Amino acid sequence: MKKLVSIISALTIAASVCAPVLAENNNEEMKSILAGVKERVEIPAECTEFSSGSRSEYGITTYDFLWRTKNVEAGEYKNVRVLCLDDGTITSYSAAETKKADSPKISQLTKDEAKERAEDFIKRMNPDFPYAVVVNDEGAGNLYGNYNFSTQVYINEIPIDGTGRIAVDGDSGRISNYYLNYMPAEYPSVEEAISVEDAKKAYSEKLGLKLVYKTYMYEEDNKSAYPAYVQKQTGEKYINALTGELADLTDNRYARYTSGSGGGAAFKTEEAAADNGFTEQELSELENVKGLVSKEKIEQQLRANTTLNIPSEVKLSNISLTKRYNKDEYTYNVSMNSDTTYIHASLDAKTGELLSYSRSDKDDDSKTEYRNDRAVEALAGNKSDEYKYNDETNNYQRYVNDIAVEGDTLSLNYRNGILTHYYISYTDIEFPSVDDVISVADAEKIMFDKNGYNMAYKLSYSEESITPVAVYVHNYININALTGKIVGYDGEEITDSKIEYSDIDDHYAKQIIETLAYYGIGFEGGEFKPNEKITQKDYIQLLTAITQSPIVILKNDNSQYESAYSSAIRRNILSKDERDDNAIVTRETAAIYMMRTIGAEPYAKYDDIYTTPFKDVTRNKGYIALLSAMGIASGNGDGTFTPEREITRAESAVMIYNYLTRQ
Repeated sequence: MKKLVSIISALTIAASVCAPVLAENNNEEMKSILAGVKERVEIPAECTEFSSGSRSEYGITTYDFLWRTKNVEAGEYKNVRVLCLDDGTITSYSAAETKKADSPKISQLTKDEAKERAEDFIKRMNPDFPYAVVVNDEGAGNLYGNYNFSTQVYINEIPIDGTGRIAVDGDSGRISNYYLNYMPAEYPSVEEAISVEDAKKAYSEKLGLKLVYKTYMYEEDNKSAYPAYVQKQTGEKYINALTGELADLTDNRYARYTSGSGGGAAFKTEEAAADNGFTEQELSELENVKGLVSKEKIEQQLRANTTLNIPSEVKLSNISLTKRYNKDEYTYNVSMNSDTTYIHASLDAKTGELLSYSRSDKDDDSKTEYRNDRAVEALAGNKSDEYKYNDETNNYQRYVNDIAVEGDTLSLNYRNGILTHYYISYTDIEFPSVDDVISVADAEKIMFDKNGYNMAYKLSYSEESITPVAVYVHNYININALTGKIVGYDGEEITDSKIEYSDIDDHYAKQIIETLAYYGIGFEGGEFKPNEKITQKDYIQLLTAITQSPIVILKNDNSQYESAYSSAIRRNILSKDERDDNAIVTRETAAIYMMRTIGAEPYAKYDDIYTTPFKDVTRNKGYIALLSAMGIASGNGDGTFTPEREITRAESAVMIYNYLTRQ
């Protein structure tokens, strides 16, 4: 078994780092709030150190109370932290303590039991809370200690957009973390709200979808593209459920535009990181790569560029060459400065194309201008024809086939007639035709049919207050315009992550297979095929699934098999020489791989010190003896183990279940 070590959980660290700093506070309201909190929250007797603080924002005061053990260095650490609003509502609770390192296991509490503990805790924290708080128990379980449920506050029978959370220890039932997504405000009635159909019409007229190209990378650095429908207007924009008008709830209170013309410190950082850790010999070799523009030529090119207009007194301070990992792509990073001016530029080392440029001049407070078509043409060359200026974003957007390419933008800044910033993003890839894409109307219908369109309260922020607005909301929008499917970043359909099987109803391992499926351990496709012999690649997938968090549902595709093998080899579950994807796993081999997964091979490999209850086990006795002693695998009831017998998919599931339910 892996050696158990004492660690302080991340939650504990976060709480201690963010602990409120408090001098003695005699505020009567705080005393009253604290008294109310202590009536509802159990504070461990050993948590004798107390601190508190408060923060006022939007006309609401939030009180922050922290109890913790006195001697953190002693190794036994506990803390309890509570955030409470000035109306007495507890919005956050966390309890953390020193604990042993987690190993994967199935919780002793069932999901329903944990959910009941969560609901009782929520009522205890805020017994007079006037609104419904619903605990959502969908999603896979967690093999590392907690049930993590999301929560939703409902007012006037519609939700506040966004979710809270509550974490329940799967063995003790204790609550370790709780957050209530709620702010006190005047929530408007929705009795006069427009209908869903009217809201959909308003969406089409005032928001709507647009066709764009999405790009993504797969298999290291291979790129692909697909056309997709996304919402036309960016930002937090919705249809007001009471008026049918556009509601722009984008929070711009803290928005700041950075021109890219930072000070000298930024350039020093660039210089320090510029060599990518290459040795002098490696850098020398890079400089000799055939086909690269020389450093001298790069500097000459920058100084000759009249659009940049670099002053003669600005001297070259550093020029370095970097190579993109595992790719034949090279970039020059150039730093130049004088007493008053700092410049940094990046250029393609093979073509000399300017990729980015920034300049800062001391005491320059002139107004920034963002559009200069002549400069774009001079700097981007032939690529400039594909970029059009966007007044809303203050940059240039790339278009292919008259369709915007998401992420491919060009930006520049001018101050007092001097270029202070330039950056271009350009995906060099073939874009598919859009002749056969579905219509906007069809895309909207798919969006509404699949995602729904429902009312929710969103919060509108000003400097001093919060105003809830009833709006219509939908889920994630990214519709592959060729397939009509709601897709992820890679253009592939997003499917339900829940694992269900149609071929285990009458099988002896049904309950075990379904329990593992709840925790995300299983296979996609709707069939488990319990009586089929299990191949090495599938058994390795199941074993690696229990060692990673979050668990990934196992798919029958090469990329995930490769990922599983890579993980297994790295964790010493098997060696490269032992890999044999389609080999059928025997009971003996299954025992060896399982013990390696547990981390017990250092003890199991000594055959001579073990005896087994199985008369037919003559080799690898330690692996089988320990596995049997732990209750993970058993014999045949007649004193035999039959180590050479091939195991089924169901039998492999039983072994994994037995490991995860060990005491």
